[in-house]
Order: sequence, then structure tokens, then C-alpha cells
Amino acid sequence: MRVVLTCLALAFPIGLAAQSPTLPPVDEAEKDDSFVTYRAALITAVVARDIDSIITMTTDDILLSFGGAEGHDALRAFLEVDADQFSPEQKHEAPALRERNWAELETVLRLGGLFRADGTFVAPYTFAAEQPNDMDPFEVMFITGDGVALRDRPIRFGEVLTRLNYDVVTFRNWVTGTQFVELEMADGTKGFVHRDFARFLLDYRAIFAKSDGVWKMTHFIAGD
Repeated sequence: MRVVLTCLALAFPIGLAAQSPTLPPVDEAEKDDSFVTYRAALITAVVARDIDSIITMTTDDILLSFGGAEGHDALRAFLEVDADQFSPEQKHEAPALRERNWAELETVLRLGGLFRADGTFVAPYTFAAEQPNDMDPFEVMFITGDGVALRDRPIRFGEVLTRLNYDVVTFRNWVTGTQFVELEMADGTKGFVHRDFARFLLDYRAIFAKSDGVWKMTHFIAGD
């Protein structure tokens, strides 16, 4: 199942109006009570950093990368991020990578999703979007909030150029040393948004399938 983007006319400070594609959040989980229960238990395990419980809620061959990483051992390695697997010069990067991986998993679980025709559930809702044909899928970003500030500088004190409401925008650049990303709107307006409110189309997503009455996560993967 794909979600079709809608268009809203946004008013800009300079008095212009542009048709900006938007994608409000969607969550079809409540169509299946058993999935609601399963997802809640999985989120609880993630918050508790309970790797053993998480593993029981995934398939034996869960796919973690297009490079062939799969299975419970790979999932455990993804969540533990053992510093001993890094070179001496890179060991210091392990804690940050570990936190990022846990944050990605929890974010995917909390951002809703949709059921496919085959009965599987795909999360987050942004991955189910039908992006505009003229946008590079590697540059498509979704604003995952209502009233998100687009600022003229990559700092929270920057002037607010406009407010974004689940807009679909184009990625332009990371701002090194900050939590901001530079984006471009449909009308060409550029600005900076906090990374917490912007998500790539090809960021991490998960797929869940039900077998013999039991839900399990079959994929947790990013990229294309």
C-alpha cells in the first residue's frame, strides 16, 4: 500500500504562496489488535534495552542490510556495537553509534506505518510515501511534525522563515557540528531544520509479518 502525497498552499513571509507536497502521519496498526499488542511489547523491550526479548520478536533470518547482514547474531551486534570490533583509533565512536542504532529502532517503531496487501506491516509511514517523480529518492526528506520552524541559520535562535507542517522537502546539506540540516522547499526557499524533525525517505524502516498467529520483525534496513 502506498500513501499519496497531498498538497497544501503555504503562506510565506514574503507574501508568496507555493504548492508544497505534504505527508501527514498515518498509522494503520489498530486494524489488527494483535499487532498493536506486539508492537507495544517490542517498544517496551527497546526502551529497556532488552536485547534478548527483542530477538524473540524477530525472525531467525531478519535482514539488516543489503550487504547480507542477517540473523540474530547480526541484530545483537547492531544493538551492542562492541568497541573491540573497531580499530584503536575508532573505538571512541562505538558509544555514539550504539545510541544512534537504538534511537533509529525506537523511532521507526513510533512513527506509525501501514499494512500491505500481503498482510505485512511496514514502518515508518514515511517509507510508504509516493514521492514526486521529479525528486531524487536519495534527497527526499519528510518533516515529521506540525509547526516545525524553518530557520535562516542552523541555530535555534535563527529567524523563523516559515513553519512546516509535514512537508516533503529536498535535502541540501548537513551542517557539520550542529543538529541542523539544510533543506529546500518546493518554491526554492532554503533554510535549516533540526534533525529531529526531518527524515529521509530511505532512512531505516522495518517490515513485520504474522506467521502461525505470531508477529515478528523480518527486516530492519536502510538505503536502497
